[in-house]
Amino acid sequence: MNRKNIFIGLGSAVLFTTLYFLGFLNSLGDQVYDVFLRFRPERKDLNAIVFLDVDDNAIAYNGVFPWPRSIPAEGLLRLKEYGALAAVFDIEYIDHGPQGIDSLYLNQGLGNDFDRSFSEINSAAQDIFSALSAGRIRQNDIEYYGGSFIELINSEHKNLYARAKGVARDNDRYLAQAIALFGSTWSTLNLREYPLDGEQAERRPIAEELFAYPVKTAGDAHLGAGFIDILPALPLFVQAAKGAGFTNVEIDNDGVRRRVYLAQNIHDHWYLQLSFAPLINFLGMPEIELEKKKMIVRQALFPDGSSKDIVIPLDHQGRMLLDWPKTDYQDTYSHISFAQFSLLDDIEAELEMYSRALASADLKFFAQFDSTLNRIPFILNNLGALFDAAHEAKNLAMEHTSDGYFNDYLQYRNQAFFMIDELISLDIDSKIQELAVLLGEEYPESAGVIEDEAHYIAQLVDILKINLDRRNELNASNDAMLRGKFCILGRVDTGTTDYGANPFYGKYINVGTHGVVLDMILSESFIVPVEMHWHAVFTLIFVVLFFLLSANLSPVIRASSGFLVTVVVIAASALLFRFTGYFFSPLLVIFTLITAVIVREIIAYAGSEREKQFIRKAFSTYVSHDVVKEIISDPSRLQLGGSKRHMSAVFTDVKGFSSISEKLDPEHLVSLLNLYLSAMSDVVLLEKGTIDKYEGDAIIAFWGAPIELSDHAVRACVSAIQMKKIENELNFKILADNLSPTPLLTRVGINTGSMVAGNMGTGNKMNYTIMGNAVNLAARLEGVNKQYGTWILASEPTIQETGNLLLTRKLDRVRVVGINEPVRLHELLNTAEDASEEEKKLVTVFHQALTLFESRNWKDSAQGFREALVIEKSLKREPSAGAGPSAKYLERSVNFISTPPADNWDGVYSLTEK
Repeated sequence: MNRKNIFIGLGSAVLFTTLYFLGFLNSLGDQVYDVFLRFRPERKDLNAIVFLDVDDNAIAYNGVFPWPRSIPAEGLLRLKEYGALAAVFDIEYIDHGPQGIDSLYLNQGLGNDFDRSFSEINSAAQDIFSALSAGRIRQNDIEYYGGSFIELINSEHKNLYARAKGVARDNDRYLAQAIALFGSTWSTLNLREYPLDGEQAERRPIAEELFAYPVKTAGDAHLGAGFIDILPALPLFVQAAKGAGFTNVEIDNDGVRRRVYLAQNIHDHWYLQLSFAPLINFLGMPEIELEKKKMIVRQALFPDGSSKDIVIPLDHQGRMLLDWPKTDYQDTYSHISFAQFSLLDDIEAELEMYSRALASADLKFFAQFDSTLNRIPFILNNLGALFDAAHEAKNLAMEHTSDGYFNDYLQYRNQAFFMIDELISLDIDSKIQELAVLLGEEYPESAGVIEDEAHYIAQLVDILKINLDRRNELNASNDAMLRGKFCILGRVDTGTTDYGANPFYGKYINVGTHGVVLDMILSESFIVPVEMHWHAVFTLIFVVLFFLLSANLSPVIRASSGFLVTVVVIAASALLFRFTGYFFSPLLVIFTLITAVIVREIIAYAGSEREKQFIRKAFSTYVSHDVVKEIISDPSRLQLGGSKRHMSAVFTDVKGFSSISEKLDPEHLVSLLNLYLSAMSDVVLLEKGTIDKYEGDAIIAFWGAPIELSDHAVRACVSAIQMKKIENELNFKILADNLSPTPLLTRVGINTGSMVAGNMGTGNKMNYTIMGNAVNLAARLEGVNKQYGTWILASEPTIQETGNLLLTRKLDRVRVVGINEPVRLHELLNTAEDASEEEKKLVTVFHQALTLFESRNWKDSAQGFREALVIEKSLKREPSAGAGPSAKYLERSVNFISTPPADNWDGVYSLTEK
């Protein structure tokens, strides 16, 4: 037996281990991984990553993507201002973008320059004409002043022309300058499965020179996914970027991303994944060692000055398993819409525009009437100078990639905003409006002009105040979120196609993958895939050991334990994954164990099925299907012996069957008996009863063994009532077909009590039967029907267990032959549900008369029984022995009127016939 079990376990293990190594279980293994991830604890948020989203708000604000490259350029300058750690572009710039314009200067600065230039020309012309009119310019000096005026016009013309030409901008160059100035930008590398040609092919040497990273590899290390070429961004961007990384993602056969390569080899050069590359830079450019099942980042440096090795486990193909968070892209990390940067640019441009507009207003007029306003022209003049200086410093910073100039730019700009704040604090608007009222009264002819100018100035100040508050709030929020963070830029708008599936979401923004990679390595929260050969070893040992230990168990326990153990293996694997990060896929064990268990049980089943078929045939004709099932499930029940149970027994017999049998030949007699017994037996089996035996026309049946039934008394009584109803239908057929000279009329006795049920006999011949006094009483009650003219008699213990479900007629307390204990008899008339009103009236009238009878009121009881007899005859109930209970009790009452019983009569009748 043990040898067979070992062979089954080994065979199943070898089969599925082979399939496992051939990859047939990979897809299911991935599904198990997805389920296990749901039990993975959440990682602690390191707050090191911010996504700068090109989302729907940003698209709505800046227009359809791709944007002019000046927009991301300005974004990089913002990141530099806020001290971001790195800018990781998950946006490819492999082709040239269109020329752009400096829209900010075109819409705001150029107009201001024209206004300023022509204002100076107009002012110079007015001064000359005023001087000529007043005679302050001599004739000899006119040529000098005219030449100076022409020189001013030419100078302004040249200056305006140069500025107008500067509106056109090479956006590629502008973005490259911003990339270089920020100093910590990572661009994309696109790995290709086919060789590139033309200009794009010429970029590979640049990538090899600038972005290849030294990786020490073991001899069995996996080199990557088999890409053969690499395409970096435009050389202009490549030269400016701090580094670059590949964006290619691994997608499983079901379209789900579960793994990522951290490094891949192209033409003997190693390149790092897009988010892994800036992380390696952050960790101090440590040495990387790649082995078959792990990557080691040697002596990684951390901001606190510590260093250590980071060991990253890999799968058999050299990929890191992704520990995906359960939340979606928006809820996992911090996000800033790129629209906030664009909005901030516009707010600051408006602050400059409206402050310059304020400088052009006639503030000098109001200042001459209020000395507290004298500082305003000074502030406004300085504001213009500061903004001009800021623009110049920004241009120089971009042109020369100078942190110094960039710091000057920030300083000038911040000073300008500080001065706007000072300007607002002087309460210009309220002061000028108060002055306007007073001056309007003093100069009524100019009141309208004065009021309009005051209102215009107040509006400008109000706009400056609103925009400055918005600017300061946005600036502070951005600074708090971005300082010292890895910033990942990518498209997340509804129009993007850059999305895929992960184990939790069918549509997940791909740029989120970079956050997962960074977060996992920084937190060292890795998934460790257990190697395939350990799965095989464990399965072989575990399954064989289980089959040895379970070989001697019963079939049910043996099979159940196999399935229980598979559940335990699954639970243990899930717990191991949750608390240690080790991913041990239980599939190999599950398939091996379940298959082996099924094969073992099929073999065992085949060996015992012949025996079970014999049992079914032998017992199903006289035992209910439930009994057959119990015997088959536990053949030990066929052993000799019995058990004491509380049960109900039924005995039936056909009235005058001996006379009927004498009038039929044996062949017709057997046919009649088979027809009758089949109909009656079906009723017993339908109510889950067990047929003990047939004795000629008699049936002995019981309820409550071997299957325990809480309602055995009800079922026994219902069976008896149903027998009588089926008997009517059966007699119609018997008489119509001339199968019997007279109808077959059945008497039934029922009793409930303690009986012994079990197999009685010898080892060679046994019978599942019942024994005991309670059984004998049921047999006696069947015969007592003759003496009372009834068809179904049941004992009081039986009726007590049926509740109100039956309509019964209470009769005498009697002592039957062989049993000394008196028992109350009850005649079963019908179920309470099916009983007619006449039947219920009969019982009511009879019970009233019986009460009078038992209280020795013979005269009144006789009258009551006469009424009951009339009802009984109207029901056309054929008595079994010439007179029904009503007639019998009427006769007794009449006799007792003349000859009453002795004074010590207890109402119990001793029956002398069986």
